[in-house]
Amino acid sequence: MNHRLAISTISLGWHASHTLERKLAAAAAAGFQGVEMFITDLDGYATTHGITRVQAAEDIKRLCAQRNLEIVCLGSFDNFEGHPTRSLEERLQIAREWIAMADGLGTDVIQVPSNDDKDAVGDIDTVVADLQALADLGLRQESTAIAGLPVKFAYEALGWATHVADWEESLRVVERVARPNFGLCLDTYHVLARLWADPRSPTGRRPGGDAALRMSLETFRARFTDPATTVSSTAQTPIVYVQLSDAERLAPPILPGHAAYSEHQDGVHSWCRYGRLFPLERARGAYLPVLDVARTWLKDSGWTDGWVSMEVFHRDMEREGSGPEHWAERGRRSWEELVKRLDEE
Repeated sequence: MNHRLAISTISLGWHASHTLERKLAAAAAAGFQGVEMFITDLDGYATTHGITRVQAAEDIKRLCAQRNLEIVCLGSFDNFEGHPTRSLEERLQIAREWIAMADGLGTDVIQVPSNDDKDAVGDIDTVVADLQALADLGLRQESTAIAGLPVKFAYEALGWATHVADWEESLRVVERVARPNFGLCLDTYHVLARLWADPRSPTGRRPGGDAALRMSLETFRARFTDPATTVSSTAQTPIVYVQLSDAERLAPPILPGHAAYSEHQDGVHSWCRYGRLFPLERARGAYLPVLDVARTWLKDSGWTDGWVSMEVFHRDMEREGSGPEHWAERGRRSWEELVKRLDEE
C-alpha cells in the first residue's frame, strides 16, 4: 500500500476558533500529506479577510505550500445533476466559479456528490447529459495552476441521495458519462450506512447487511481487481480518491426524541453529521466493518497508490475545546492502526 494520506478541513473542527490557518497547521503537524478543501472553510476564510472566493483560494494555496500540504480537491459541489428548477447554463456558470477556485487552490479535482434534492430529476439520460456538460466544461477550462491539466470531477454517491445512492450506481453513471476527467469518490460511510448499518435500529444493524456487504465487495473485486497484476490506480480505474470514516453506535437510536432526529431528514443523513468517527475508534463506539471495506478497496484491488482522505463529522466538533489538533491527531492514529491491521493479515 502506497497511498497518500489527507484529511478534510471540515473534519478538523467547526467552532469559530477553529480557523483554517489553525486547521492547516494541525494537519501538517500530525503528518498528513494533503487536505480536502471544504467550501465552508474557504468561504469562512474569504469572509474573515474581506476578499473574494478566488482570492481566498490563492491565499490558501500559499498557506498549504508553506506547510508542505497538497490540496487534494475542492468540495463539495452539491446538487448539480438533475436540478429541478435551475437551468443547466445557470449551473454551469456556478461551476465556472468553482473551477476558478480550484485553479486558485492549485488542485485539479472538484468533488461532486450525487443530488439529494427530493425533487431532483431521476431520468438517467438527463443525469448523464448534465454531468457530461460539466465534465466537458472541465476539459475546456484547463487549470493554469497545474500545468494546463483538465479539471477532474470526483462523483460520490451519498447514502441518502434521491436517485444515485450506491457506489455501483455511481459507477454506472461514471461509465455512461464516459469522460476522462470524470471519476469516482468512494466513501466507506456511505457504503456501510446504506448496506450494513441502521442508526434507527436498536441493534445498529440492517437485516441482511452482512450478505449485502459481501455482495458489494465481491462486485468491487470483480470490477477493480486483476489477479494477475498489480496496477497503478490512476492508469486502470476511474477512482479519483477514497474517503474513510467509521460511525458511532447510538443508544438510543435516531428515532423521535433523539437529539439528531429530524422528520425531514433520512436517518443516515442525520447520523452523518452527528456521530461519524475515524476508522476503528472502538473505544468511542465505532462499530462499522470498515476494515473489510478498506481491505478490498486499498489492499486487494489494483487501486494501490492514490489519495486516501479521512472525512468525519461529529457533534463534538462544535466544541471550542475539541480543536483541530485533537482531530488531526486522532485521524493520524486511526490511519496508522488501520494500516497496521491490514499489514498483519
